[in-house]
Amino acid sequence: MKIIRSLLLCLVLLAALASCKPGVPRQYIQPSKMEDILYDYHLAGGAAETTEYNERAYNDRLYKLAVLKKHGVSEAEFDSSMVYYMRHTERIHEIMKRVSEKISNQAVAMGADVSSMDEGQMMIGDTTRIWRGESSISLITNPPYNKYSFKVEADSSFHAGDRIILRFNTLFLYQDGMRDGLAMLVVKFKNDSIGSRVMHMSSSSRYNMEIFDNGNRGIKEIKGFFFLTREANSTTTTFKLMVVNQISMMRFHAKKQEKTATPTDSVQTQTRDSLQPNSSASDGPVKTHNDVPKNMPPLPGKANMNNDAHMKPEPEKR
Repeated sequence: MKIIRSLLLCLVLLAALASCKPGVPRQYIQPSKMEDILYDYHLAGGAAETTEYNERAYNDRLYKLAVLKKHGVSEAEFDSSMVYYMRHTERIHEIMKRVSEKISNQAVAMGADVSSMDEGQMMIGDTTRIWRGESSISLITNPPYNKYSFKVEADSSFHAGDRIILRFNTLFLYQDGMRDGLAMLVVKFKNDSIGSRVMHMSSSSRYNMEIFDNGNRGIKEIKGFFFLTREANSTTTTFKLMVVNQISMMRFHAKKQEKTATPTDSVQTQTRDSLQPNSSASDGPVKTHNDVPKNMPPLPGKANMNNDAHMKPEPEKR
């Protein structure tokens, strides 16, 4: 019995030692307080963004010094603590996850709808949320915490002609240096062609990225990432964070609308049929130039003969 008790006591002690994690040294700002400071830093930065452009840099520093005064922390204490946290990236990453959650909860409490879409995008059809990743992420310039990748596999709910819409907010918390975030959205179609969009972010704002299957090829998968770049000569100890929150991705499928044939439609249909001898009535209604979004460039990949943008009517014979 004594042996069994001794073994159990050893196991308990080992478990306790394993669960103990070295804390942040006392000379640095502790995680809970740092979380509150960084959250207020976000509010101060947002307030500075609303002031006149030529006064923003001054107001940004003024407001953030007021945050430190509020929490009873000197600028030297804050800077030395940030040097520590930026060297222990897993700690600052955990802190920023909680800050991101606070920011998202604040936005929802103020009436923001993270799944809402612009009025111009609410067309006749069905819309499905397809984002399954985190709704809020934080990135720092130190690898591997400078990149967040995502992937969405298409299922039976996807249809040819779908539109993919990725929307998100960015919040920059920088001590110095140039802000440069990067977002990439890539759609792989069923014929293995690729459509992609790239966007640089340098300010706290709302962003929108779209890819439209205008060739009716069908979508196989969706990939992408968020990335925070670092200047070539910048230090790794200064405070540089980008928060991406209120992330949503929607799959929009427009319903086909029946339209009464007009003489103009007949002429356009005959012109297209004369260029495609193998087309038949079973191919469905013919799209005209008006059906293709004006601001949508052709996606890279295989040529698509069903895209009217590549068609030119034959000159009239005299």
